[in-house]
Amino acid sequence: MVDPDIRIKYEGGDADKHAIDMRLLGASLQGADKIISDGLIVLIHRRVPKRRERAPVAAKVREPVEGSYELWALWEAVKGLLPLGLPSTAELAGHFISEWWAAVIAKFSGKSDVLEKAIAAMEALNRDHLVARDASERRAHELNMEFASAIRETLAMQGRAIEQFVAPIGQSVERAEIHAKHAPAALLSSEDADAIRESQKLEWQPLGEMALRTDGFKFHTSGLSVENPEHEGFLMARVQDPKFEEEENVYTEAAQRRSSITVLARKGYRGGELVAIDIVEFINEIPS
Repeated sequence: MVDPDIRIKYEGGDADKHAIDMRLLGASLQGADKIISDGLIVLIHRRVPKRRERAPVAAKVREPVEGSYELWALWEAVKGLLPLGLPSTAELAGHFISEWWAAVIAKFSGKSDVLEKAIAAMEALNRDHLVARDASERRAHELNMEFASAIRETLAMQGRAIEQFVAPIGQSVERAEIHAKHAPAALLSSEDADAIRESQKLEWQPLGEMALRTDGFKFHTSGLSVENPEHEGFLMARVQDPKFEEEENVYTEAAQRRSSITVLARKGYRGGELVAIDIVEFINEIPS
């Protein structure tokens, strides 16, 4: 049997009987897919993944192993794209993905020292790769700074994925290990899982009047795209006002004009950052 590039092993609880709650396992696999894929995209393309971009990773389930439940993944389809210059690109990928998982777990479980150590290890792997490519000192510095920025920006995008991944941990199983080929395992305990779930909870402010600039809408998700009132970029606000269910309504009309509106809404924060807005009532459109 072919050796896997990455092996995810769940232990304790239901895994002792080679089983995991299917609903929780499904969520965990979705999270693992995004974490692995985003890490490979950073490694291969040295940039933040694009929206809905996925690296071609093939996941397989192995036959039961005593006292655990294992999943295997192969990234054969991307090996030809991996950076060249080190003795073994597979070894480079394995070490990078191992540190990537360690960084994701540490970031969202509140272990800042472990996080910085993992990021430093990924940067060191990149520097070694640039030396092997004979990059000039100045160019190597620029590339490594870009790479470090991509790592940190992509890490910040993994909150939902790691929350999905830990769904069975502490619920159906007790812990998980992520084994990348040629590299030490990244470990995730039930305590880590609890900390990760806690980090993803939203803190809601009380309802109040809010001025928002619209930028589109999605009926099927009850979403209204608005400019983030506190930072650059946009948020998809959730509209709970029954008016939004009508095909033509004050929200969609304002969004088509990209108008500013006043609404009764509440803000949701995670880690001190505005990440959600719930709109419950339309007040008026603000004259331009």
